[in-house]
Formats: sequence, C-alpha cells, structure tokens
Amino acid sequence: MMIEQHYDEEVLAGFLAEPIDSAARDRHLAGCPLCKQTLNSIRDTASLLKQPDVWNRESFSSAPRPETLAFLRNVQRTMSDEDAAAEVYVKQLLAGSRETWAGRLAEHPEWRTAGVVRKLIAATDRAIDLMPADAVEITRIAVDISGHLGGALGTDEIFRLRGNSWYERGYALMYIGAYVDALAALANAEAEFKRILIADHEIGRVDVVRAMLYRALERPDDALPVIAAATGVFRHFGDRERYYAARLAEGIILYSAGRFSQAIRIHLEIAAQPTVAPRWRASALQNAAICHRELGEVDAAIHCFTQSIMAFEAAGMMSFRAKARWTLARILLAQQQYQLALSMFAELRVEFAELGMANEVALVALDVADTLLATGKTSGIADACREAIVYFEKSHLTASAAAMTAVTHLREAALAGEATPTLVSGLRMAFLVETKRTQATPPAYDFS
Repeated sequence: MMIEQHYDEEVLAGFLAEPIDSAARDRHLAGCPLCKQTLNSIRDTASLLKQPDVWNRESFSSAPRPETLAFLRNVQRTMSDEDAAAEVYVKQLLAGSRETWAGRLAEHPEWRTAGVVRKLIAATDRAIDLMPADAVEITRIAVDISGHLGGALGTDEIFRLRGNSWYERGYALMYIGAYVDALAALANAEAEFKRILIADHEIGRVDVVRAMLYRALERPDDALPVIAAATGVFRHFGDRERYYAARLAEGIILYSAGRFSQAIRIHLEIAAQPTVAPRWRASALQNAAICHRELGEVDAAIHCFTQSIMAFEAAGMMSFRAKARWTLARILLAQQQYQLALSMFAELRVEFAELGMANEVALVALDVADTLLATGKTSGIADACREAIVYFEKSHLTASAAAMTAVTHLREAALAGEATPTLVSGLRMAFLVETKRTQATPPAYDFS
C-alpha cells in the first residue's frame, strides 16, 4: 500500500523478514530518506523487543516522587508568572509606531525574558495579517532577546525559543519579499532546532517555509522534495493543522511548475475538509482561484476568489484579503469590466498604504493607469501616480526607490500626454525585475 508516494508502516515491516541489502535494492527506499528513517526505526524497535529485559515483569511504583512534583509545579508557577508579566511588557513595548520599539526595549532590560519572547512570537501571526512590516520588526526583537537568554531556563527551552524566533523572522521576511534574507533566517532556525534532542517536527515547520522560498526563487525542483518530507513529518506526528499547511504549500509549488490541475485538486480537497482551520480554507480557495484563472476558467476563478475574500475577512486576515481582492480586480480588468475594476483598485491603493505594503501601492497605480488607458480617460493617470508618490514621501520609504521611480516616470509621461499601455507594461516589468534584484541582495546588517 502506498500513501502519497511513501510506504506505510505495514509495507516497511515486510522488509524485516528480508536481508538488509534487499531493502537497499528497492527503488523507492533508495531515494526516500523519510521511508529509510522509518524502516530503521522499525528495525530498532524489533531488535529491542528481542531483549529479555523488555519482558521483565518486575513491578515499579506508579506513585509520583514528591521532589519531582515539586520541581514541575515550581517550573509551571515560574512560567505562569513570567508570562503574566510578559503580557503587560509586550503591550507597553509594542505601543506606538514600530520605530519606537527598539528604543523602548533598551530602556527596560527587565523585559528581556523568555515570557516576552513567547508573547512576541504569539503577536507575529496577527501582525502578519494586519501590518507585515510590524511583524518583521517584532521578530527582529524576539531574535535579539532570545539570543541573550540564560539563567534558570533549561537549555532545550532556550534553543527552542531561539529557533522559533528565527523561524518567525524567516516567515515574516518571506511575506514582504525578502527571500534571501528569509533563507538565512531559516538556516539559523534549523541550526538552533538541531541542538534539541528530537527536532523532527520543528525541522518540518522550517522546511515548509523553505520550500515556499525555493518556489518564489523559481526553484520548484528543489522545493517539491522538501515539502514532501515536511508533509510526511506532520502526517507521522498527527499534526493536522500543519499537514494542511504543507499540502497547501505543495499545491502552490505545483502551480509554479505549471501543473495547475494537480494543484487545484489539492486546494479544493483542503477547502472541503470540515476540520480545516479558517485561514487554510481561505488560502486554499484563493490558490484554487489562481489556478482556474491560469487554465482560462474565469467563472470558476471569480467564484473561488469571492469565497476566499469572504473567508479571509471572517478570519481577520486583512492583508491576505487585500491581495485576493487585487487579483480579482485584475481579472475583472482583463474581462473589460473597467468601472468595477477601477473602483476596486482605488480602494486597494488605500488598503495597501494603510498596511504599509509599498510595492503593492506602486503596482496598483500601474493597474489604474492600465484601466484608464483602456477607457480613454488618461487624465486621471497623473493623479493616481501623485497619490502614490505622496504616500512614499510621507512614509519616508527610501527602500522603495524602484516603486518611486516607476510611478514618477509614469506621472511625467501622463502629464506630457505620452502614457501608453506599452509604457505601463514596460515600467511594470522593470519594477518587478528591480524588486527581485534588490530582494536577492544580502542584508546590510547581521542578526546572527
């Protein structure tokens, strides 16, 4: 029996009765590290069961030792007190704009606790949904604090907190498009997790994000085996939530490889699961919509996008909702539903500005230009560009030079009456190429 291209334990147990080298001759086992590892584990267990001591019937007391109970209660009490204090500290730390957080932390060394790291990590998910740039700064602070933890904290707990901090940082960096920085953060996360005695589950989490980064860097051949290994880990641990996340990632990678029908099957299968979390259902619907669009199945794409937008909103995932609405607006533009598309682009420019997503603000300005050119109302192009420029200037987004260049050039062309669809397309391509180039540049700072 085969399960998603891996042998189950019943099949692997069949190799126990055969010579060891016969397993090495099996084509699947020769190329599957996960199945090899499982087979070795089964062999070790079978060998252990042959030992006489295993079957020794000598009874042991089941009564807990008082000193052990006292130690565990003390640890629980300490963590509870620390987390309660951290709840207050983190609220104070993250008050105001993110530019003030580092300075406020420097004034309060008592905030540098494991509890604060745990609360910062918990705050990252919400920040990703509402303000991705905030999530990047939150994870930077978590990495900083966890890197200096010591004292009474257990060694494994320190390594786990450091690994989780770097993992969350890698995810946040991936979300804003800093792919190479994100890979470096994941390498640090894996190094910390590997210092724990058993870290298979943690490494599986890292591999999901790593596979997504390989996909973003157009390396699907590297991504697919990584995500397959992660999926196997979560299935083995019975972690349904992360199993769905890994399957979603697999569908996205298949999409990038042009295997749209396979990807749709995975996404719709996940969306139909009654036990799937709202965030994964919303993401699955959006991804299915994108695949339908690529196959020219416009009605199915619009239907899935509409469902995903409602699901993201219900889950409070506003940045994801905005991106789903953006893709839907571009489909409407392609369908020549210009007024509806233009209305959505106007709303999206405001949403992306509020979310601090500068690249998207610039690209929406180009989308507005495309729409106005299609309707012959070119007089509004300069105004749309000017709004984007004002946003960049007010936000002091010096890192968005490519975005500023694109919209400034387009505004000048519009004012001169020289804006054309070819110019807009060229600016979009140049902007995306420049963005990818700068995203592939190593960071100027070192958090290691």
